[in-house]
Amino acid sequence: MSFTAGQMIGPYRIIEQLGQGGMATVFKAYHASLDRYVAIKVLHQAFLEDKTFLARFQREARLVARLEHPNIVPIYDYAEHSGQPYLVMKYIEGDTLKARLHAGLLGREEVSEIIERVGAGLAYAHKQGILHRDIKPSNVILANDGGIYLADFGLARIAQSGDSTLTSDMILGTPQYISPEQALGKSDLDQGTDIYSFGVMVYEMTTGRVPFSADTPFSVIHDHIYSPLPLPTQVNPNLSMDIERVLLKSLAKDRADRYSDVSIFVGEFLAAWQNEVKPNALTQTRAAAPAEFARAAGTSATHLPEANQIVMEVVQQNDKTAHPGPAKRRRWWPWILVGSLVFLCLCCLLIGILNDEEIKAGRQETPSEPVATPLVQQEELEQAEAVPLSALPVEQASQAVEADPESPIAHVELGLALIGSGNEIEGYAEIRLGAELSRSDPSLLLGLAKALEKREHWPGALTMYLRLHEVRPRLPQLIENLRRAAYYSASHPLAPEIIELESVGNVDQPALLMAQARYVILHRQDFEEARRLLAEIRLPVRNFPERALVEAEGLYLAGQHEEALQALNTILEQDEAPSWVRDQAERLLKEFSQ
Repeated sequence: MSFTAGQMIGPYRIIEQLGQGGMATVFKAYHASLDRYVAIKVLHQAFLEDKTFLARFQREARLVARLEHPNIVPIYDYAEHSGQPYLVMKYIEGDTLKARLHAGLLGREEVSEIIERVGAGLAYAHKQGILHRDIKPSNVILANDGGIYLADFGLARIAQSGDSTLTSDMILGTPQYISPEQALGKSDLDQGTDIYSFGVMVYEMTTGRVPFSADTPFSVIHDHIYSPLPLPTQVNPNLSMDIERVLLKSLAKDRADRYSDVSIFVGEFLAAWQNEVKPNALTQTRAAAPAEFARAAGTSATHLPEANQIVMEVVQQNDKTAHPGPAKRRRWWPWILVGSLVFLCLCCLLIGILNDEEIKAGRQETPSEPVATPLVQQEELEQAEAVPLSALPVEQASQAVEADPESPIAHVELGLALIGSGNEIEGYAEIRLGAELSRSDPSLLLGLAKALEKREHWPGALTMYLRLHEVRPRLPQLIENLRRAAYYSASHPLAPEIIELESVGNVDQPALLMAQARYVILHRQDFEEARRLLAEIRLPVRNFPERALVEAEGLYLAGQHEEALQALNTILEQDEAPSWVRDQAERLLKEFSQ
């Protein structure tokens, strides 16, 4: 190892070695110009046996460096020294969850806080299309200042996707937390893999032991694949049946039987965990989805604390004690409030009269700020040409990214290559990176969107339109294009993992509801949920005919063929419906009539 105390590695001076694992050695270092300590993680030299490793390392490091969340260890920099790649990340003083578990069982509030914060960070990463692949207590850092961080995103991906001899060593290094599909060597991993490993960690935090342990790593791996889960209530009789139900679902052998995303898993666990608290005078604990987790996962949380009610009861009791007797005190504040409202109404009426007089006098109001002219005009949006994209193998596309890491087209082409090889989540993450790099060039964003539409990579086209909306939001036609991309993206089996749902909702809530409804119709056959989602769209059909498209598909698959044909004919009767909606309605009408 060429990294020694006192040595300068770029701008970093090595202070001391902090630890060593199967994939990397960690050093504490000092960055003089920024006056801060950092942690440098130097990857094992054996990785260099794989000729494609450096390109893969740079690609993965670039993706992970985009993760900005209070519960994820941030990556500041990445480079190589004497041929050895290293990551520079925030230096955190504290200990790992693994060390804390060795010290004894966790307290109830401690369990809640750790699961809430780790879950928030993991849910955020999944929304960015990034899996962790190695969730375990040693990758959770409990900082001395109270922070809780999830570390080592991307390292397992870097190791497992290459030919390094360390790949099997890394897998066998932590067999207690490996998912069945990882143990079987499957490459089509998704967030269900992280949910399983997270579930093992939660199992250990609540029972005091991992579900499977044996003399050899191979025996543990065999148990993850084939052996039934030891019931949590038998390991720890103090646990409730609700906790057991949540753990059984998160640790199901079949990915399809697990929770669909981390937010649901964490929400149900915390609700069950809080419900175990026994009422005690005025200190009852209610189960509620934590606000921090809800923000990270893109869901809403409603808190109903009893503290306000308790305070009011105490105030009322004190009021009665301090002012006994039947006499009622005068309350002047309602009259003051009414007077204020009347005054405010009179002021608004006066302003309205003055404004009306100004209009009559022919005076025009000068805007405080000039309206910027979009660099991409409406006509250009309608007549845009698709950017030519090359069909490259993954290795060649990776080399192109390595040669020009700031090229948006290179990242999009790598994304398409990864998608073609079956790595869809990583592929669409590369396309998102290409979109980010194109933000300064709206015309390029538009050309890439058209190119991806042409190839029917609708989730990628949707990403481009979302970025284009961020930089040029005043284009009416853009909303129509975004809705079309959202509609077709919903047919993808991995839509919840590869579509930026929160961004779609921020731009156009009806488009989000429509896409969610179409997904549950096509992939879950859940017509009741689809009806609920579509009912939340308040726009009439004439303003949002996409809703009728989705309704028609749902009605047809539910066996209501006449109603489906009627919904499609309703669309075709509307001359103002977008051309793509009418074309799709005609295709469905022809398909349903056969």
